[in-house]
Amino acid sequence: MSAGSSLSSLVESAHRSFATRIADLSLAASLDTDAKPSPGDLCLARVTRLGQHRHIELVSGRRAQMNVGDTLILTFGNRYATDQYEALVPPTLDACHLVAAGGIASMAVSRHMNMKPPTEIRPLGILRDAKGVALNLSRWGWPGVATPAGAVSQPHMVVVAGSSMNAGKTTLCANVIRTLRDCGLSTAALKLTGTGSGGDIWKYLDAGAIEAMDFGNVGLASTAGMDVRTLDAAIGRLCAAVTPRADIIVAELADGILQRETSQLLQASNLRSRIDSLLFAGSDPLGTIAGVQLLSNWGLEVSAVSGMLVTSPLAVREFTSFCNTPVIFGDEADPQAIAAHLFAPAIVQPVKKHAAQR
Repeated sequence: MSAGSSLSSLVESAHRSFATRIADLSLAASLDTDAKPSPGDLCLARVTRLGQHRHIELVSGRRAQMNVGDTLILTFGNRYATDQYEALVPPTLDACHLVAAGGIASMAVSRHMNMKPPTEIRPLGILRDAKGVALNLSRWGWPGVATPAGAVSQPHMVVVAGSSMNAGKTTLCANVIRTLRDCGLSTAALKLTGTGSGGDIWKYLDAGAIEAMDFGNVGLASTAGMDVRTLDAAIGRLCAAVTPRADIIVAELADGILQRETSQLLQASNLRSRIDSLLFAGSDPLGTIAGVQLLSNWGLEVSAVSGMLVTSPLAVREFTSFCNTPVIFGDEADPQAIAAHLFAPAIVQPVKKHAAQR
């Protein structure tokens, strides 16, 4: 068996992770076992010890059970997750970790105390094409998502930020998408930052989004450690891609607003000029108040708050006794009525104008 056919067989039999979905693996011609990994590089890796992650998310979205000895197709990337792992792209192809079920290979440097040690992997090499160029997600992301020709006005954009990981941002996005769908609006959903995974995208689509994309569609395995100019360009490409079909865009920023990339995007980036409505998901009353005030200090007004806060009526009463920012999707109010009151003045006219221009 030739080296080429051997590699082809190995690639075909491996579990291909969701984070690698945009890559054309037919270009894989060789395996570089001595390369220095870079974010976005595609690699073959073998599972050597199971830890926290015992399943790998496939391109289809199915979570496949892993066993020691399984071969995976992953992409290198950093990770920033306060409730899970902090991880950095390793300097060599020595043993490292699977730090996200979506398919991110990295070296974990810290973990939340409730997390088990990460699943251990052994990279077999970085995939290269016939010219010896590493297969990197950026090859298909730029311009894998095309920018429409001519000037197109962007639909009203609702951005969801939060106090921390697991503050309820994705649930808030889904509730907003569902409400806007019920109001007859075509909503596109974007995950602007985070770590490669399909979970949030599926939730957006289940809620009624006509289209859902994330940074992976423009060639980024994760956004941790990226410079703000690169992220701004990626966000611009994503917005342009969904604009022709959407009446409104709902976009989520990962983690909390103190996270480096999220903080930079909200304080000094082109994203600021794109935001029409800013929603904040908070975990508790004090954190929610602090988040609203910090965003105000950055010159951003929060239109409404929600998140884990609204799972407790008592917590909502604590919040509203100190802050007059509207609370939405709580148990004590009709979400449809609140959303209509909150969004109608800002959205209805821009939506009609945008629809007329499409």
